[in-house]
Amino acid sequence: MSNKTLSPAQQEKEKERKTRSRIRRKWHWGTFRHVLVIFLTFIAAIVAVLVMVLGQFFNGPSESASDMLTQLFHQTSAMKFVPYLYLWENVAPALDRGSVLSVDQVTDTSLVNVAARAPKDYVAPGEEEEVFDENGIRLVEVKGATYHGYMMVVRDPSKVKLGTCAAQFSNEKSGKRVDEIMRDYGAIACMNAGAFSDPNGQGKGGMAEGLVVSGGKIMHHASGSYKYVAGFDNNDILHVGIIKDADVKKLGLRDACAFGPALIVNGKSSVSNDKGLQPRSVIGQRADGAVLLLVVDGRQSNSMGATYEDVINVMLDFGAVNACNMDGGSSTIMYYGDKKINEGMAISVSRPMPTAWIVFK
Repeated sequence: MSNKTLSPAQQEKEKERKTRSRIRRKWHWGTFRHVLVIFLTFIAAIVAVLVMVLGQFFNGPSESASDMLTQLFHQTSAMKFVPYLYLWENVAPALDRGSVLSVDQVTDTSLVNVAARAPKDYVAPGEEEEVFDENGIRLVEVKGATYHGYMMVVRDPSKVKLGTCAAQFSNEKSGKRVDEIMRDYGAIACMNAGAFSDPNGQGKGGMAEGLVVSGGKIMHHASGSYKYVAGFDNNDILHVGIIKDADVKKLGLRDACAFGPALIVNGKSSVSNDKGLQPRSVIGQRADGAVLLLVVDGRQSNSMGATYEDVINVMLDFGAVNACNMDGGSSTIMYYGDKKINEGMAISVSRPMPTAWIVFK
């Protein structure tokens, strides 16, 4: 209806309504801009404070604190660039000071005698009897000054295998959560496993890196910087070290994946000066053949994370003869059945990955 059909009183009323509407729109937009400016100013202030605080750590008087932060950021997928903003040419020396001197030895299989092949009530001389559940699994909580995690002890190493997200790895396809891989194989427990392509922390998790062997078949060839491998042979003994394609048949490997560094080989531990506190995942084996699967949470208020030395000591405390670091950080996760054992970095589920250590009943 046009203003020509309105009475003078109605026209005045309509004019007032439009005026009030313009004022309300202007007020709402002004309020929104005001709130937005406050919010952006608050974010900018937080970023500025964070930049200054990090600067104090990176360029401050404490070389130890600077090294710790450098190693911490460098072990992440998406934040490797941060130390270079402050140190640039001094990043490499800081990483060198935190290097891990791995034990480069060939695994001595004679050091492992699989007790699971003996009668169930057998107890090795000098050892106390362990209490395993009906699936031959024992879960133990582990704690340190800066970390909290869990150790899963699997009595029978023949039950531990490497599951994969697909019959063929691909950068174009997404990987699977470790609990999905576990269920695909009909397993009862799982832990994240080896390396995978994750450029800038944005990878789909469908492409493995380094050597991958599943069910005796080479799924991905040894390549790249992931030279250290952890893998079980057909006698269920865990090999840890530098393993290439040609070694798979020679060693009789049935399941293996790459990451590193090697932490313990033939009972001898690596020397680590690493100070970075991170979520960690480790696989190992005791002299009686029992498999050790360790997950340690990190980047959380109740668990900042563990250094390599921390997890080496945990594995030694549990009797590991051989042990290798697996992909940690936001990949660190463990399931037993439908229950997520550790907190992990994700809110409720794990990130997509190409491989997982799985445990059968």
